[in-house]
Amino acid sequence: MAVQEKHRFDEQSLGRFMAANVPGFVAPVRVEQFRGGQSNPTYRLTDAAGRQYVLRRKPPGKLLPSAHAVDREFRVISALNRTDVPPPRAYALCDD
Repeated sequence: MAVQEKHRFDEQSLGRFMAANVPGFVAPVRVEQFRGGQSNPTYRLTDAAGRQYVLRRKPPGKLLPSAHAVDREFRVISALNRTDVPPPRAYALCDD
């Protein structure tokens, strides 16, 4: 589905970030928002070569300090990649 108006962001900046931080990523990026979800908005990213990725980000607006901690999700998934538990691959964390 298209990105909801309240969750829109600069897709060109995202493409530049991905190209600089994710090996093999080819800009530009196509962004679609997944339906549902109650917490962090989640998006399907498709690069120019057709590779797909998932982006999780904090929702807009004022947030509780410990809520919507995508940085914590990134650290946990990254740590699980060093175990026998099969998590998704964490490519990059952007904190701005």
